[in-house]
Amino acid sequence: MAKTIRVDDVPDETYEALRVQAEAEVLSVSDYLRRRLRLITRPTVAGVVDRALQRPRENGPTNDDILAAIHESRGE
Repeated sequence: MAKTIRVDDVPDETYEALRVQAEAEVLSVSDYLRRRLRLITRPTVAGVVDRALQRPRENGPTNDDILAAIHESRGE
C-alpha cells in the first residue's frame, strides 16, 4: 500500500525550483517528486559494484590476471 510523505517548511525558492522542473516535464509537483524518489531508491553504482565483488569468481580471471593484462596493454 502506498504511503503518504509530508514535508513541512519547504522554502519558497525550493518549491518554485521543483515546480519549474516539474512543469518542464509536464508533471505535477507530486508526480515529479514521486519520480525522483523512485530514482533515489535504485541501487547506487557503488552498491552494484560491491555486490559484484562479493560474488564468487569461478573459472574467471584473477585480479592479478586483470592487472597484468592492463599493464601489458599499456606497454608497462
